[in-house]
This record gives sequence, structure tokens and C-alpha cells, in this order.
Amino acid sequence: MKKLYQQFNHLNLDHINIEPMEVSTLEKERIKRNVLKAKKKKHLIRNFVAAATFFIASSITIGYAFPTFAANMPIIGNIFELFIDNEKYVFDNYDEYSTNIGMVQESNGIEVSVNDAVYDGENITIAYTIKSAKDLGERPVLYGENRELTAKEFGKRYQYGGYATNHLVQKINDNEYAVLYIFELIRGSKPEEVHITFQGDQVVDLNNVNNAVAGNWSFEFTLGKLESKTQRIEKDRMKTEAEGIKIEAFKITKTPISTAIYLSEEVFVEKENGEWRGAGIEYVVKDNLGNEYNVIHFRGNSHNTDFVGRGNFPRIVINNFDKQATSIMITPVVNFYKIKDSTGALELIKEPYTIKPIVVPLQ
Repeated sequence: MKKLYQQFNHLNLDHINIEPMEVSTLEKERIKRNVLKAKKKKHLIRNFVAAATFFIASSITIGYAFPTFAANMPIIGNIFELFIDNEKYVFDNYDEYSTNIGMVQESNGIEVSVNDAVYDGENITIAYTIKSAKDLGERPVLYGENRELTAKEFGKRYQYGGYATNHLVQKINDNEYAVLYIFELIRGSKPEEVHITFQGDQVVDLNNVNNAVAGNWSFEFTLGKLESKTQRIEKDRMKTEAEGIKIEAFKITKTPISTAIYLSEEVFVEKENGEWRGAGIEYVVKDNLGNEYNVIHFRGNSHNTDFVGRGNFPRIVINNFDKQATSIMITPVVNFYKIKDSTGALELIKEPYTIKPIVVPLQ
């Protein structure tokens, strides 16, 4: 994208035939959001001003004098920032480090555009859009019967486990959606470069899986791994305990775009009157300045009375921290459940409660 902005800065508009034209709702929405969020993302002002000037008001685009340029010009803006109000938003610096993909495919009346992707060794994150004249529901995503993402460098490492996926979906209008697909590499190889195949044979609404449209979309591209630094933590150095609970941080990996903290959980859950019981732990992350951070939480295995004493190894991925902060506090929030009825629905046995936080000094 930086090269594109540089091209805009050097355009001589006096010699270009310009005609007012309507642009997509997505482009308008991105421009509006970027301008409104300028205070949070000061670095965008420098990059965005030339593009915003070029596409001012209802936006204009280059006319018929340059049809090839107009047809291939990438969408102005940043898909990551469309999710800035989402509680799972951890993408502050992704636009600076992502690779522009710029691939579009249409199948069965649905257009899927892969815009950007980034790989930092902890996650592969792909930003794409879906557009169709059909009603695709509230949270449509590209779905593959086997798996959406594969890479030949992984071999069979992630064939049966060791990974997790997340989808964030933003509905732009009735026919257009922005999606962030996050492939979490939990256990397995993390090569320096990955040749990715991102594909799907359906577009499925996550809020209603019966709302699905068959098709065939497949994208291939290569990503290099960002630099990272891993700190292994000495046993029992960063832990917290309560009755029947022990939680410990054992590894922290920092990349230019995020921080991943690996944890171990040991939770003993007792039966009551012979009934099944379960436990789940969430995490609240704050720094010593009082800032609270969004997290993407890989939960791992469950804790319940059918698997007494089984360890669990969750991971939380967080925004990079305030540069003035010297430590963070990871506070576990404990929930205990029982089965509510024959449908298998769960209900809380008692109110969620917190235990003493794990304090992690920032280096």
C-alpha cells in the first residue's frame, strides 16, 4: 500500500481526464472510518492524506483515459480498521506489516476478494471481502469442507490438530461483507516462509449454517514470517493459585504486531450429587497504567468431572502494549457450570469470580 500512496503523491491531475463516479459502499466506509479514527492511528494521517484527497467527498476515480489502472487499482483503506470496535480487535499494527494480495474470484454469483495477509509465526491472518446480489445472512465466511487454509511447509503437522481458527465479520451493507480469518498456530511447525492455499467450496453464514451457497474459490500466495522474540519463563516464576486451581505462564512470544502468552491450567472439578460439572477460565489483561487490552483466546481443552486432573494449555494473543507500561496483569475469571436440561445447555453454578493476577514484567 505504501507504494500506492507514493504513486498518488506524484500524480499530475492536470493531465488526467477525471469524471465523477460512484464507488462501492465498502470504499466509502473505509475512508470514513480511517478519517474518524485518525486520533487513534496517527501514522495513518501521513499515508492517507494523498488518497483521501484523490477520493474526496462522494469520491472520484480515474476515468476512461486510464481503464487498466482503474480496473486494477486496489481498494483504498484498511480492512483491519473496520473491526476496531470489536472486542476481539488486536490488529493495531497489522496494516503496516501485511502483504497486499489483491486477488479476486467469482463463483455462483459471489465475489471473494483476498486483500491482505500477514504471518508472524503465531497466526496467519487473512483480510478478505465477500460481495453478492444474494442475501448471505449476517456473518458469511468462506468455508472449506476439509480446511480453508493449508501450506505445503506444514506437512501433516496441522492435519488433525494443534491449530485453531477465528472469524471476525463486519457487514458493510446488504450485499457486502469484510472478514478477518485468523489461523492460530498453537503447536507445530512455524516455518520462515509459507506457500498458502486459501480455499472454500461454500460461503456459510456462521449465525445460520443452513444459509449456505456452494461455489469454488481458491487463492495461492506466499508469506514470509515476521521477526519474533520468545521468552521462556522459569517454572513457578509467574503463577497464581486458588483452591483446586493452578495457572502458570510459561512462554511469551513477541512479534511486531502482537504478543502471545502461553499458559498452563490445572483445575480440579468435583461432582455434586453425582452430576457432571465443568469449569471455564477467561482472562482480563491490564497494564500498570490501567489500560485494558482485547485478547484472542485459544481455550484448549475443557475442565470437567469426566477428565479429572487433565492439564490444559490455552494461549492468549494481545495487542502490543503501551510503550510507557512496565508490567501487565493477567487476571483469571473462573466459571463453574452444570448441565441445565436434556438439551445439554449449561448454566452457572455460582457467580464468576477472579483470582490473584499473574504479573508479567515487560522487557
